[in-house]
Amino acid sequence: VLLCLAAVAALCCVSSASLEARSIQNVHIALAGNITSNMVVSWLTDNSSPSTVKWGTSSGNYAFTATGNATSYNSRAGYNHNVKLTGMEPATTYYYIAGDDSYAWSQEFNFTTAPASFKPFTVCNFGDMGITNAATTLTQLLRMTAEGEFDLYTHMGDISYANDHPVEYESTWNEWFTNMEPIMSTIPYMACPGNHEKWSRNPLNMVSTSNFTTFKEKFRMPGEECGTNTNMFYSFDYMNVHFVSISTESDYPGSPFDPSPEPKESDRQAREEEYYFQVNWLAEDLAQANANRENVPWIIAYAHRPIYSPNEQRNGKPTGTSSDIQAWLEPVFKQYKVDFFLTGHVHAYARMWPTYNNEPVQFDYNNPTAPVYIVSGAAGQREGLSTFDDDDLPSWVANTVDTDYGFGAFTVWNDTHITYNYYTSTAGDLVDSITVVQENH
Repeated sequence: VLLCLAAVAALCCVSSASLEARSIQNVHIALAGNITSNMVVSWLTDNSSPSTVKWGTSSGNYAFTATGNATSYNSRAGYNHNVKLTGMEPATTYYYIAGDDSYAWSQEFNFTTAPASFKPFTVCNFGDMGITNAATTLTQLLRMTAEGEFDLYTHMGDISYANDHPVEYESTWNEWFTNMEPIMSTIPYMACPGNHEKWSRNPLNMVSTSNFTTFKEKFRMPGEECGTNTNMFYSFDYMNVHFVSISTESDYPGSPFDPSPEPKESDRQAREEEYYFQVNWLAEDLAQANANRENVPWIIAYAHRPIYSPNEQRNGKPTGTSSDIQAWLEPVFKQYKVDFFLTGHVHAYARMWPTYNNEPVQFDYNNPTAPVYIVSGAAGQREGLSTFDDDDLPSWVANTVDTDYGFGAFTVWNDTHITYNYYTSTAGDLVDSITVVQENH
């Protein structure tokens, strides 16, 4: 046992070496309240240092400065910095650097704030990426981002798959961020947790990374601005869409404990008290959003685990955790007329008809009377693609793609039309497309 632990410790030391001394790494940005004036900049350093961002409207000239804070869950993991920028102008490109004079400065990056009035926008949307099989997806995302195709990213959990690399946990996270930095440093990147964010399976940092600690520290989401005060679940308005990011990993009745052991009854009772926060917050948030349709007509929810998926059902009824999620979410989605529920977890693509209570309510997307459910969990994870039995698909399945990695993107054209596209990663081919028309908001 001692020899095994020594070997693990040695490997951990090797893997943490990828965190370069006195350098600014893993720069990424996220929305933080007012989309025309605010942005959060986050990054990683090897040790504690002041958190500063300088920015301005021309390259190399930084008229503004903001400071923030840094946290660390493990000395080998480095320090995660977050700085909120405020007071910016709409539809303006800002150039920025992150770091501090006493430590180091990053290279220059830039982003553009959202416009003050509506214009069509496109959101890139997927889950389950990692580093092992993600090269083709990354190639397409880098190309399309550079071509100005996307205004926003939503990543639906299972982000780096670092916990599948327990002795290379931190270096896997750093490699994923390095791969994605050209995207995440210029386009707001909104993420929610998946089961692979729960902890590291390495016994040396199992405790320090437990309970989604890595996700909570590496991703600064707008929980503070929307009132949840957590990165695990939150909401925000972007133009004419109210986005709701939900945790299907925690904080609701029946939430999975995987990969932790089954809890004691006393622990279960304590957890049950926590359920009510997300459950009640979500109901209140959706009620307010539904009452605000005149100003923000669309409601799009996203999370990691699905309700409806071809391989998590029996005779058309969701099974396992999907059944628990259905019991919680489907009634409130119906009550408050949520337009889309976008998820990952299943490593393929599946598009459903508008569905309620295990039955399709219609076989088109014209003024749907139930949410449109889409699963897009094939961005490249190391566990391989899920496959579906085409002879045993429920009636609520409209289309599937399970032969290539891929990703989704949806364009919000106006208050009544949204087009959802799905692309394969190998060639970037458009293989599925629907336009949802909703005139009854």
